[in-house]
Amino acid sequence: MASSTRAEPECAAPRDRSAGVPEVRGAEAGLALPRALLGSHWVQVLLVGAFFAWSVAASHVSPAALVAPEALQGLGRLVRGMVPPDVSPSFLGVVALAVVRTLAIGIAGTTLALLLAIPLGILATPRLFRPGALAAGNGPWAVVLFAMHLAARATLRVFRAVPDLVWALLFVVAVGLGSRAGALALAVSYAGVLGRVFADLLEDVEPSAAEGLVASGGGRVSLVLFALVPQALPGLVGYGLYSLECSIRSASVLGFVGAGGIGQELQLSMRLFEYRQVSTLLLAQLGLMVAVEGASRLLRQATLSARVTGRRPLTARRRTLVTLGTVVAVVASFRVAELLGGADHGFLGRMWRFAAQLFPPDLSLSFIASLREPLLQTLAVAGAGTLLGMTLGAGLAPLASAGLMLRPPGTPGRAGMLALLAGLVHAAARVTLAVLRGIPELLWVLICIVAVGFGPFAGVLALGLHSAGVLGRLWAEALDDAPADPVEVLEAAGASAPVRSLWGAWPQARPLVAGYALLRWEFNLRVSALVGFLGGGGLGLKLYNSIQLSFYDQVSTMVLLILGLVMLSDAVSDAIRRNWLAPATLRREAAPPVGSSLAFQAGGPAV
Repeated sequence: MASSTRAEPECAAPRDRSAGVPEVRGAEAGLALPRALLGSHWVQVLLVGAFFAWSVAASHVSPAALVAPEALQGLGRLVRGMVPPDVSPSFLGVVALAVVRTLAIGIAGTTLALLLAIPLGILATPRLFRPGALAAGNGPWAVVLFAMHLAARATLRVFRAVPDLVWALLFVVAVGLGSRAGALALAVSYAGVLGRVFADLLEDVEPSAAEGLVASGGGRVSLVLFALVPQALPGLVGYGLYSLECSIRSASVLGFVGAGGIGQELQLSMRLFEYRQVSTLLLAQLGLMVAVEGASRLLRQATLSARVTGRRPLTARRRTLVTLGTVVAVVASFRVAELLGGADHGFLGRMWRFAAQLFPPDLSLSFIASLREPLLQTLAVAGAGTLLGMTLGAGLAPLASAGLMLRPPGTPGRAGMLALLAGLVHAAARVTLAVLRGIPELLWVLICIVAVGFGPFAGVLALGLHSAGVLGRLWAEALDDAPADPVEVLEAAGASAPVRSLWGAWPQARPLVAGYALLRWEFNLRVSALVGFLGGGGLGLKLYNSIQLSFYDQVSTMVLLILGLVMLSDAVSDAIRRNWLAPATLRREAAPPVGSSLAFQAGGPAV
């Protein structure tokens, strides 16, 4: 334009050439170098490595403490005290009742979570309410529904960001000790997970059916019922069953804060130094987890056989039996979890009075300053625990991989004693991983405290051992699903087993391996805030003490701090996924394969 090149009049005051746009450009140029550095993969790797190194130092990790005479003596006393398990009829009755209550809490909590997650998940689906979406509509109601959509997504984020044990603590204070508090805590926590998963599944279905239905005049309700749900049904059913497994596992530790189940009996036996009872309860816990995983697998196969596996559908009689069995189990669980029976007229009043005591939060500078050290310790425990879990899991995953250890017929493989030895090692690795992940983190804390005493190192060991079991199994599945051609080529060339694993299998599974590690880090950050309940360091001890002393304004401050910490971690993890992982295969919203129930244990499916 002419006006942009015209010379200024001589009488005009001279302009400061350094002002305006050049100054902005200079500021942007000044920020370009830090952005470029932070965007470099090598710089990001160095930052992650520095964080892990700081985590190890700040959590006082000391491998020498594990082999110190005091630790070995403590573990020896624990092992000797646990053998043989207590199988007296009176105590077996106590164990059976605790197992039944744990099952009831898990089933009732999952049922309530589904009842909450279905409407919230539908409201949180962007393609239904986002402006410009297929069924968004126009007018004031579209604005109201979009506001409800945003509120539903925020509610789900809060539900899943606060750990289930914190929810259990809050409900114990609000409704009292017992199974009811545990069921309500699981309902809220898993509603957040399932609602987000359901929204993602409905969002990611093939859009052609939905577009055709809308073009023919179909509304939002018909779009959900006849276009979205039928396509997403396998994932909806599968993740519902996966959440049941994880909910029952979580129910086993809620008793540590008075919410019933096996955890309550375990805590009592540990305090009384009745280690024979502890071993019986741990065996019952492992048996329960194995039984639940097996039952869930069979139910998933029966429910999805015609749709997913191509098998014959269930007969009408079997469908009726499955339906009746499910209804009976749900009703019985609600009864055992004290959610049925006479109406508790003071329930809502107690909930309201307790919620009122949480606000306003304590934002005094002295209290905020006192949270600095526990907060940093929580971050350190999460980082060091994740590092230990990844290290142990990476060592066990190739041994637990059937594709690497058990060569199928017709492929180059081992023969004779080598094949037998490989099979034994493979079985031992899988059993080890099952035991590591079958014992929840809080139970590992109790065991590790016996070895290394109270403090953050016990929390690191607890998170690391449980994470090793979860990541080892997930990574073994990822190695099994990787293309076998590179491994077979290396084996035919005479490469050793470590070389085949390192250069043939791991590079193929890298996206899944990295994605599961990130999910586990997010989950460990939530749990690290809780290990302090039992002496594992971090915010947990301060949170527990504030609840015991009825300092509820401080409790709300710490819960908000945990919520903000988790959201910040999610944002960092999302940035790492975008920069390091293939967006087509490991988006934040992408769900793990339906065949892998352990994706929930890695921290939840993209939540």
